[in-house]
Amino acid sequence: MAMDTDQNEIKIQWLSLRQASERLPSRLFTHLADDGSLTRRVRETCPGSFKVRLIAHQRVRPLPSEQDLLELQADDTVLARQVFLCCRDEPRVYARTIVGLVAQNHRLTARIERLGQQSLGSILFRDPLAEKLDMRLAELPLTHAFFQGAELPGHIRADRVWVRRSLYRYEGCELLVYEAFIDFDPDIAGAPPTVDR
Repeated sequence: MAMDTDQNEIKIQWLSLRQASERLPSRLFTHLADDGSLTRRVRETCPGSFKVRLIAHQRVRPLPSEQDLLELQADDTVLARQVFLCCRDEPRVYARTIVGLVAQNHRLTARIERLGQQSLGSILFRDPLAEKLDMRLAELPLTHAFFQGAELPGHIRADRVWVRRSLYRYEGCELLVYEAFIDFDPDIAGAPPTVDR
């Protein structure tokens, strides 16, 4: 089975949707692979108490797989936007967006930096020109560099959480959107955070 790994992700296996459908319990797969707006799903379970909490905008070096997926050069940097999707001030989803800081992406990166406490979904799911090219799923340990700087809440009930990685094309640019399901509330997930291997 093919694996998409980084030097820092030797044990991380990004599953295609086909692979995930064969390996995961159907209820868990259905939840993780849902193609709609995750912001909308969290908002619907938390009416009046939903908010986006901005963690940071940072210029960082991409992980090797991000560099490959976004077709960046070895010395390119990316804009990394980190947020929590919260219900009653409790983070339920940790989201990380990666866009290459290259000339052709300037308009998009400037737009993302202006989002503030708005969700990226307010752009991607309202504009028919936004195209999802690929989605992958993986279980990541909370110690992984992916979560660096996130200051995850202490109530997380597992040492590994499910993450989905989506590749989008928008306004002629490609960007990566990661969504980590850090709180498997039954109203949202309908499934436990781990699966039998």
